[in-house]
Amino acid sequence: MKHWKKRLAAGISALTLTLTLAPASFGAETLTRGEARDRLLAAADDYTAGQDILQGDEKGELHLDRALTRAEALVMLERAFGGFEAPAGANARMAFPTQNFSDVPAWAQTELSQILAAGIVSEAGEGLLSPEDPVTGEELETLIRRAYAYKGTNRKDDFYAAVNKEWLAQSTIPAGEMINGSLYGLMFEVNGQIADLIADIAVQPQKAGTAEAKIAALYHTVMDTEGREKAGVEPIRPYLEAIDNAKSVEDMVASDAAMRREMGFATLLGFNLSLDLKDTSRYAVSFGAFSPMMDKDFYANPDPGKTGAYLDYLTKLLELGGESEAAARADAQRVYDMEKVVSAASLDVQDTGNVDLIYNLYTMEELKALFPQGDLEVFFAATGLKEEETIQVSDVGAMEAAVGYFTQEHLEDLKAMSKLGLILMVSDTLSQEFQDADYEFTKAYYGVEGRQTIEQIAAGQVQSMLSDYLSRAYAEAYFTPEAKADVEEMIHEFIAIYKERLETQDWMSEETRAMALKKLDTMQVKVGYPDSWETYLDKAEIKEPEEGGSFFSNLISIQKAQWEEVLSWQGQGVDKTMWIMSPYTVNACYSPAFNDITFPAAILQAPMYDVEASREENLGSIGYIIAHEITHAFDNNGAKFDERGNAADWWTAEDYTAFQEKCQSVVAWYEGQESAPGIPCSGELTLSENVADLGALRCIVEAAGKLEDPDYKALFLSVAETWASTAPRDTLEYLAVADVHAADKLRVNRALQTLDEFYETFHIQKGDGMWTEPEERVKVW
Repeated sequence: MKHWKKRLAAGISALTLTLTLAPASFGAETLTRGEARDRLLAAADDYTAGQDILQGDEKGELHLDRALTRAEALVMLERAFGGFEAPAGANARMAFPTQNFSDVPAWAQTELSQILAAGIVSEAGEGLLSPEDPVTGEELETLIRRAYAYKGTNRKDDFYAAVNKEWLAQSTIPAGEMINGSLYGLMFEVNGQIADLIADIAVQPQKAGTAEAKIAALYHTVMDTEGREKAGVEPIRPYLEAIDNAKSVEDMVASDAAMRREMGFATLLGFNLSLDLKDTSRYAVSFGAFSPMMDKDFYANPDPGKTGAYLDYLTKLLELGGESEAAARADAQRVYDMEKVVSAASLDVQDTGNVDLIYNLYTMEELKALFPQGDLEVFFAATGLKEEETIQVSDVGAMEAAVGYFTQEHLEDLKAMSKLGLILMVSDTLSQEFQDADYEFTKAYYGVEGRQTIEQIAAGQVQSMLSDYLSRAYAEAYFTPEAKADVEEMIHEFIAIYKERLETQDWMSEETRAMALKKLDTMQVKVGYPDSWETYLDKAEIKEPEEGGSFFSNLISIQKAQWEEVLSWQGQGVDKTMWIMSPYTVNACYSPAFNDITFPAAILQAPMYDVEASREENLGSIGYIIAHEITHAFDNNGAKFDERGNAADWWTAEDYTAFQEKCQSVVAWYEGQESAPGIPCSGELTLSENVADLGALRCIVEAAGKLEDPDYKALFLSVAETWASTAPRDTLEYLAVADVHAADKLRVNRALQTLDEFYETFHIQKGDGMWTEPEERVKVW
């Protein structure tokens, strides 16, 4: 990595340099020209391009006490950092959209051409660059951080950007995908391996009824585009007509019940089996109603362009379902309006894992009383479930808002919602026009470019729908006993380290500590693949096209078989040896209800785990992920479950208060941190994952410290490379409000900034972009 260390601006005296090496903290106060010059020279001492960044007016007057304007700030930033090359790769994708910047002062237009084209500043309304608009210290610091990230030349200023500079600049995203990166690249590789397995099976004769025969049959029906075009919307026409013909809420409930009974899904109401969160050895009946398709922010802070794209998408689907353009447009608006109401009443994303909010019990009589009209018993009977004394509801606000529409007054609303729900459930199995509508929306909303081939689509559908069959084939073909043994050893090493850390937490009482250690000691570990390959898919009838099978009919058969499996669980104990991830999933998880951690075979390979890599490099990649999942047992959500996986309060009141205070410090640590220009992190939304990240890094640093002559540099470089990723700006904006994980960049930079060893390894000092004061560095575990 090339540094431009200590290249000073021409004409700046040695005395000025001495005075400006340590940056001042200006906060929200307006800056003067002199203050801005001093701050920029200190911040950009590695980048300054050989000229004084403040050159004065035509008389040479610097006017150092005059308030700094935005245009002046950007000109000085441009000079301080030696200009900004045209954006490429990740920089181009995450840049602010191209803007006109009509208010750029004439004197600044030439010099600002590069920085405005770089996409790190936005035209946020009238006067952005006008001479009258002053700049605060906070705004200047934001611009400096964006410049560090854009340049990516100094690990001390932006570690993530500098370590991954070459990859980010050259990065691409495969056609039809939303994101790419180290983890995602491995996922694409695994998907290719699965696709090869499917293709090999599909071209060979298979014995009827075998897993291989079903894989081949489903693949062939997805590939049968001619058959799907011929069928059009006919597979669901009877249900669409039943919805159109409904005269009452009772008719709509009956229509939904028929779909539940005959196709294995419903569109307006939903009874299911879920774990009883306070006794996870048993299943409980749960209930919910229709929910919004988009995230809460989409409705709460509407963007006209994205709202329009969504309404166009819904309209097109309804037109393809047989409605006129005018009727489809009206029904799309109905659905949007309903979704907006339900969304406003629903839990925030970060609260959907909070057992205190999602464990709510109703009797059937209490649920029925909520419905203004419609017979809930009719729908329940169609599910095949047995009645129980209580029924769980996870999101009371959303459920109550949805059931409020079950009145004659809202009949047309219910019909629109049901019709669209039906189409969305099966649109992948229908004609190409449905796929085209989906692509156009995905492109407009998430910025996705290009489309997958029909072979990729077919393989992806088979992979998703016949996971149990393909999991065994994948594990046998690609997973080694050596990898399993080594990763299991690493996991138990981390558990031992966590035990040591829990024993030394000075803020915990002995009573709480004993319970935490008990939870850690009883944590179960799942690595590679499950011990049993039994599956409900054996009961699904999946036919080839020449046997009368279609993508639609095979989907319905699989869904019905899956529901029969769910029904068989009622009244039975929960099998906690079951896996909730397939072996070919490039991910890992902790289950608070099972108190176990799962590491599928697919993630246990290079670059996440490499038998040829050093121990420190593996600690920075798969080690980070392992320790992250263990820490989830003690994050703000996992901490509310005991060693048996039951929701329980095992903390003393004083200890839990101290824990909550630590969590709030993590919220503040991440709040507002940018992962891309103008895209801030929500500390509340990402709290649980951030607690897990911070705990993971302390764990892997401790593990490395037990090695002889540990290579911390290799460890931290591996961390940065593990989370390298790129995505279109639209996707990043979506993830910032919908994903409980912080952006990958923050999972590196912001997390590493809490570790003293990181500062020592890379000699980061006060004045460097990665520096934070020692007393500000947060710690939970």
